[in-house]
Formats: sequence, C-alpha cells, structure tokens
Amino acid sequence: MRCILDQITRRKFLQIAGGITFLSLTPVGKGVFAGPTTERPLPLFTAIPYIQPGSASLLTEGQDTLVIAWQTQNLPASFEVYYGLGKKFDHSAPVVVGERTVGGPATPFALGQLPGATPLDETKRLSYSASLSGLQLGKTYHYRVIGNGEVIAEGYATSRKPRGTAVRFVALGDNSCDDVKAADLGDRAVAYYAYQSHPDFIMNTGDNVYESGLDSEYSRYFFPVYNAGTADPKVGAPLLRSIPLYTVMANHDVSDKVPVAAGSTTTTAGADFNKKPDSLAYYTAMYMPSNGPSTLTSPTPIVCDDSALLAQFKDCAGSRFPSMANYSFDYGDIHFLCIDSNEYVDPTDQALQSWIAQDLTSTEATWKFVVYHHPAFNVGGEHYLEQHMRVLSPLLEVNGVDLVLHGHEHTYQRTQPLKFVPTDITRASMISSKNRTVPGVFTVDRDFDGVTKTVPNGIIYITTGAGGKELYDPGYTDAPSKWLHPEDNNVAYVAKFYSALHSLTLIEVDGNTVTLKQQNENGDIVDQVTITKA
Repeated sequence: MRCILDQITRRKFLQIAGGITFLSLTPVGKGVFAGPTTERPLPLFTAIPYIQPGSASLLTEGQDTLVIAWQTQNLPASFEVYYGLGKKFDHSAPVVVGERTVGGPATPFALGQLPGATPLDETKRLSYSASLSGLQLGKTYHYRVIGNGEVIAEGYATSRKPRGTAVRFVALGDNSCDDVKAADLGDRAVAYYAYQSHPDFIMNTGDNVYESGLDSEYSRYFFPVYNAGTADPKVGAPLLRSIPLYTVMANHDVSDKVPVAAGSTTTTAGADFNKKPDSLAYYTAMYMPSNGPSTLTSPTPIVCDDSALLAQFKDCAGSRFPSMANYSFDYGDIHFLCIDSNEYVDPTDQALQSWIAQDLTSTEATWKFVVYHHPAFNVGGEHYLEQHMRVLSPLLEVNGVDLVLHGHEHTYQRTQPLKFVPTDITRASMISSKNRTVPGVFTVDRDFDGVTKTVPNGIIYITTGAGGKELYDPGYTDAPSKWLHPEDNNVAYVAKFYSALHSLTLIEVDGNTVTLKQQNENGDIVDQVTITKA
C-alpha cells in the first residue's frame, strides 16, 4: 500500500476546498480514500467526512445539532470527534458506528484487491456518525476527526439561522446517477452552481441517487459529486463538507415491487432486501430531524427473508427508521414540512392529515414551505397521472402554506398561485395504481406576475427535478399549448416550464420577501419571480 500512496501523493489529486480546511485522506480510486501510512493503518474511506443537519427541528438557542458522518470499508478503527466555536475543539462528540451489507461494488475495483491491502470481509461497510449537540444558532463551529490517533480531517459548518435573519438555499432533485456522458455532465454542473450560490443548506426534492437508493450507489454516484475535492462544472463541488443537505423519500428509494401486505398478490413500491441488501440508504446515509411519526399507517414496505440482515439495517438506521420518512424543521423565518409521497402512501389517511395539520398550526414562522417528491400539479407527460398529493391541497391552503417543492418530473415547472378543490379522491387511495388522478376545480391567480404583482392568492407549486438525470419533455419548454390537459379542463395553471437543460432552484428569504430564480447548467437564469407577504 505504501508504494501506491507514495505515487499518488506526488500528484495533485485533491484540492482542499469547501468546509474542510485539513484532510490527510488521499484518493486511490473513484470515491475511495486512504489514510496516512502509520503503524495503525486506517481502513479505506468510501465517504469522507460530510455534514448533515441532525435531529433538531425547532429553533431553540443552545439546542441545535449538526452531524459529521463518514463511511469506511469493514476494518475496525478508533475514531474521535471534537468540536467548538473558533478552533478550541473543547467539546467531544460520541462516535456511533453501524454496519451495512454491500449490495454492489463500492468502487470500480474491489477494495480488498489493492496491492498490500489487508484481507477483509468485503460484504460489509461501516457507517460512522458523530452528533454535535448543544449548538448556538447561527454560529460557525469547527470540528476535528481523529482516526487511530491521527488527525484525518478538520473543517467547519454553521448551525441554523435564527428568526429574523435572511436565508439562502438551493432546491434540486433527481440528481446523482451513472448515465452521464462526456457531453452531458448535468449533475456535476448543478452541484457546481449550487456551491457557487453559497447556500445555507440544500433541499433535495428526492431521488438523490439512482437507480435504487442503495448504500453502494451513494458511494459511487452521490458523494463523489456532492462532496468532490474541488469545485468544477465537470466534477461537482465540495458542498457537503460544510453545507447540510435535507431530502425526502422518493420513488428511487423504493424501486422494487413488493406485496402491499403479507400474502397479498397486489404489489406496490417498496424495498426488497432479498434482491438488494443495501436498500434504503436514505435511512442510514442521511441524518435529518427526528420529529416525524414513529408509527405510520403507510410505512415504507420492506421484504427481507434474512432476519439478521433486517436487524443490521434497523440497527444502523436507529430511530431514523421510520420517523425520518416525514419530518419538519425551521430555518430562519421558514417552516419546512417534508412528506413521503411514494406509491404506498395514502394521502387521504386521517392520521397523516392530522399530523400535517398539527405541524402546520404549531409554527409561528412567517413562511411555510412543504416538500414532497411527487408533484401534485405537473403538466409533463411522464408522471401526469400521479396526482394523489392533490388531496392535501385544501389542507395546505387553510394552514397558510406559501410554496410547495417537488421533483419526480425531470423538468422545472412553476405554477401560478392556485387553489384547488378535489371533486373525486377515489383514485388517490389506490396505492398499487399508476393512475391516481384527482379531478377538481381550479382557482388560478392570473394577476400575479412576480414582478409588479408579487402578493399571491394561493399556493405556488415548484417542480424542480432537473438535477442530473435524463430530462423529460424538452419540447415543452416555452410551449404553453402543450401544458394543457383535458382531464384538468384545459386550465392553464403552469406559468413556466423549462427542460432544455438541467437546472436548480435558488431561493432567498428575507423578511416578507422571497426571491426565486431558476438557473440552468450553463449558469444562466431562466426564470425569476419575487413573492411578498401582504
């Protein structure tokens, strides 16, 4: 191993960037890093330290959280994490480790096949995390990660901003994948421009990684782009080194077909651990607020005949499964409600609706944003029939929601402010059907233009799913005649549709004003509106 590392370190493989100010890990392959050569060698890293929001939801001074996480091959090591304001590192964070069975190649080569590498069990990988707790709001904290007695990383991240402060975030979805070509590096460019916007955090609208949300896919496609060593539109950016990422459950987290109930021949979306043992990495690679319901009427369906494998997953996920399927949090003057909208979810369920209502009525935030993956109001051709989340629109309206963000459709769409009354919700409950149309009556605010008329009468729905995967309906861009559907009585409720290039949504919230811009993978602004409170 020493000779390989000596050769590698003579090249400039890694530029220290983003929130990491010191890193002794050296790349030895795509998404794989080795530690310094010492008497107690460290395992290879399949994800270098990255930042996550942690479990805190409410904005409470002295009680905020951040999580430092990383992943390695299955070789024991001793890790310590210290953090503090400035560079005092006067607090320690307990390090938690969980196992995941490897369901696919973590890298283009087997980790244990490197010359000189220690033979080991390549069927498992280790996920480490350390929760930085008791944080003050709006403060920059420095952290240090020590492995086997050696400092391997130092960096910084900022806790959530308190009420009354301006906030900037990026929303994007349907991003990290393996179908990019030399001439089509959309997901890399999207990550790059997200980084260049200097956001406080990222809101991913789902399908962070393709095709099945596996732990091995995160290490191959997600981390190398969003935790890249340098910022470059052909590479990605070091976003996750200092910027927390929130996300929601989506269809590519549950890409298998599983029975809706034991013994049933009817199927719905779910996770089949028998076929893909590292499924549902959403619950083990991500660390987000834990205030969601611990019991759900429509939990994530799982098939697993190996009780030890299922126990391993649940042990690694801990309390995040299943509560992280739905959660909420505050950031500055915004309250975010994040909801699982997958095929197995019945939005007519009264328990779910009660939890949503309770959450939205319990916040005093100026702005209320809701995030779920499957768009309620989408005029594209790929997923038009998946309208089940329309059922929630009256509930969101009465509880003062301003903006709804989704992905799924690999396009950008912005509706006019609208109100919607469903007239038939029968198909919304059909959890095994692709046709979940919900007809109804639209009331569309035609006066709002986002320039001179900026106070909306209704909710604005944003589909931002053009983050990297192949784009849908490029011919719909600036073609309003294609945005009409007879099933919706040809109501023109979409104001902007863009699918010529991959894109991301830039949102700034400052007091009673929201500025929303859509930026494509070339850096051009293709849409912009201002939203204000009366």
